[in-house]
Amino acid sequence: MRQFFKNNTINFSEVQELPINRAFLFGDGLFETMVFTNGRIRFHEDHQERANNGCIKLKIDTEPDLNNVSKLLLNTFGKTSTLRVRWNIFRSGIGKYSPMDNKHNEHLVVTDFQASPLVKNKAYISNDIQVNGTPWSGTKTLNALTYVLANIERQEKQMDDVILLDDKGYVSEGGSANIFWVKNNKYYTPSLQTNCIAGIGRKQIINQLKTSGIICQLDTFGKEELMNADQVFVSNVTGISYLQRIDNKIFDTKPESALISLFSF
Repeated sequence: MRQFFKNNTINFSEVQELPINRAFLFGDGLFETMVFTNGRIRFHEDHQERANNGCIKLKIDTEPDLNNVSKLLLNTFGKTSTLRVRWNIFRSGIGKYSPMDNKHNEHLVVTDFQASPLVKNKAYISNDIQVNGTPWSGTKTLNALTYVLANIERQEKQMDDVILLDDKGYVSEGGSANIFWVKNNKYYTPSLQTNCIAGIGRKQIINQLKTSGIICQLDTFGKEELMNADQVFVSNVTGISYLQRIDNKIFDTKPESALISLFSF
C-alpha cells in the first residue's frame, strides 16, 4: 500500500510519499517531552517510569529504553547543547483498529530549548474545553486534541494561558502544564482524579515541598478555590510560570526560589 501527502493545494510533481504508521493513522501511542542538557536527559528516571506506565496502560508490550535515546543525543549533540526533545512511542505494524502486534516503534523530534516565561500576564478558565476521563488519563497520548483546541481558543482570546476543568467541573490543569496555587502559605494542586497529566515537573514540585515540610494538598477543587488563592503558577519540564491575572483577579507573582531552582541548569 502506498499513500501520498501534500500540504494545501495538490501538485503531483511535488507530492511526497508518507511513511504509514499507527501514530499517524490512529494516534496510537504516547510521548514524553524532555530536556537534554549537560549530556543527559533531565529527570531521566521519572520520564522512563512514566513512559513504561503509559505503555502498560495502552497495552504496548515492549518497554522502550530511554538510555538508548540519551546515548544517541549525547553522540549527536555532545554535552554543551540544551535541547527540547520529544520522544514519540507508538504501536508498531499497521492493521486497522485491531493492531497486527503490540510491539513499539520510536521517533524523536529535537529542537532548541526555550524556558517557560517566569510570568504569564493573562489567563482564563475555559467554559468550552474540558479534560475528560479515560482509563489512560494522566498519560501523554499522541491524541492531544483537547490541548490543541484549548490553545486555539486561547489564541483566539489573545490570552497567555488557559485553565481547564475536568468533566465534573473541578480544576484540572493548564493548557500545556499542571497547575498549583498557594493560599496562606499552603500549596494546592489537582489530584490525578481530575484527569490531568501526571507531569514530571509536577512530581518534582510535590517532592520538593514534601522534603521542605511544606503542606501540598492533592484533591479535587472547584474554580472558586482557585480564584481565592494568593498565588497561582503552572509547571512542566521547561519550568514554572506564575499567572499574574486570571479573568479579572490579580495574583502575586513573586517567585519561590527553591521551586524555580528545580528547573535551573
